[in-house]
Amino acid sequence: AAGRSPEMSAARGKRTLSRRAFLGGAAAVSAGGLEFLSLAGRFDHRALTMRKQSIRAPDALRALAAHGLNAAVLHVGHSTHLVQIGGLRVLTDPWFYDPSHGGMRHAAGPAFLPEELDELAAIVVTHEHPDHEDPRALDRLDKRAHVFVATPEQRVRMRRLGFAQVTVLAPWESARVGALNLHAVPAVHDVYEIGYVLHAGTDSVYFAGDTALHPAIDQLRERFAPTAAILPVDGTGYRAGQQWVLGPEQAAAVAARLGVGCVMPTHHEAHLTDPVLALLLEQADDSLVRFGKRLRTVTPTTRMITPGPGEVVS
Repeated sequence: AAGRSPEMSAARGKRTLSRRAFLGGAAAVSAGGLEFLSLAGRFDHRALTMRKQSIRAPDALRALAAHGLNAAVLHVGHSTHLVQIGGLRVLTDPWFYDPSHGGMRHAAGPAFLPEELDELAAIVVTHEHPDHEDPRALDRLDKRAHVFVATPEQRVRMRRLGFAQVTVLAPWESARVGALNLHAVPAVHDVYEIGYVLHAGTDSVYFAGDTALHPAIDQLRERFAPTAAILPVDGTGYRAGQQWVLGPEQAAAVAARLGVGCVMPTHHEAHLTDPVLALLLEQADDSLVRFGKRLRTVTPTTRMITPGPGEVVS
């Protein structure tokens, strides 16, 4: 060091600084890229969620079948429900693997593996988020099912997974599967989304997906008069910004406006685990308790049903 000239030391310092800056920049870009892929559910979405319930799928499916033509719901986990209506089984927003959406984990569930659900008449998918459109789970589900989706891009993905019958529905469009009428309804989320009303006989179930509050709720009641609703209640949204999933008080108000006889809160079983996502987003605290309390206030005649993963309710 004593033999180096000031010019040589300065040049070496510049080279070191440049190398450090380059490596630091590369590390930041790599971390940012990995975080983006994580939030998109591209790689850590592949881990299997281990079932923590001692539930046997055949027993639960027999319990569902015992309801016959009467509408009943088998809760699988998160926003995934097996709805039996008109004697047919419809699976909503398939999710079976964690972490969902690249940054959320579930304390329990799902109740079953996707291949344990046997024959399905239809699968309804509200939007493309991986905790509602789980490609690994869809690949293991009954390929004879008629799949309903919101976008042409989703239809392409479903076809690649082996489903022969895939239909894109726009809001207020309808389709029929056997005795079941499916109606697409408007929804508002941070990506394009639709909801569904499943109708057969005197039963009509509104599955809202991940929607935030929107002005078409009253129209939905006028057109379809649903007897039951499955509504998100966790209130996920940007901190000090837009909320893009119904919160507990909003969901109770929606149930009251719909005039449904019973309502099932959903989408409340997941919690944020990704540190970057947790900095950007927030969820309502004690959403299930708050929803129940508010529901009793605004519409005391509406029954709240809260099945755990693997449980069946009418």
